[in-house]
Amino acid sequence: MNFNKYSYVKFGTTFLAISILWLGLFFCGIQNALPPNPIKELPFNKKLNIITWFPQGWGFYSKSPRDAYFSLVDVKSGELSGTWPNNLPQNYFGLKRFGRSQGIEAGMISSKVTESLMQECKDNPQQCLTNSKIIMNVENDSPNPTICGDIGIVSQDPKPWAWSKRKINMPSKIARVNVTCSKK
Repeated sequence: MNFNKYSYVKFGTTFLAISILWLGLFFCGIQNALPPNPIKELPFNKKLNIITWFPQGWGFYSKSPRDAYFSLVDVKSGELSGTWPNNLPQNYFGLKRFGRSQGIEAGMISSKVTESLMQECKDNPQQCLTNSKIIMNVENDSPNPTICGDIGIVSQDPKPWAWSKRKINMPSKIARVNVTCSKK
């Protein structure tokens, strides 16, 4: 293939035009997800009707990083009761699907513990769970239960990024329950 000077200009111009088009589309799409600002009311926004192209906004793709972390812990061993998160090497980086059903199982167990039964914890949640008493018996209704025994439910706010290098324990809410698995 023989390229001359004009071929490079032609390819460069085409690349630049396509890049500007995609960048413009991205900018218009992200503008709808932002709060009101001076740039929000672009003159071509209504003509292009961008909101129909991106109806859910960009928040659809992830959960808020400020949401509390939820976990179930085996109180005796101190390990997580499930094999979460799915992207761990032991789950073959998400290919092994075992942990996904455990998430549903964990949700079913925790839904039986009301917010009023959750205790405040200012220390390490594992220490609080070890020092607390079992507040109730919960039956795991899953057809194939995998989470059973002395289980701690922990809901903990994430550590702020500015404090990421500090060794601190964020306040949490805990509940210690005895999970029975009758179908096992």
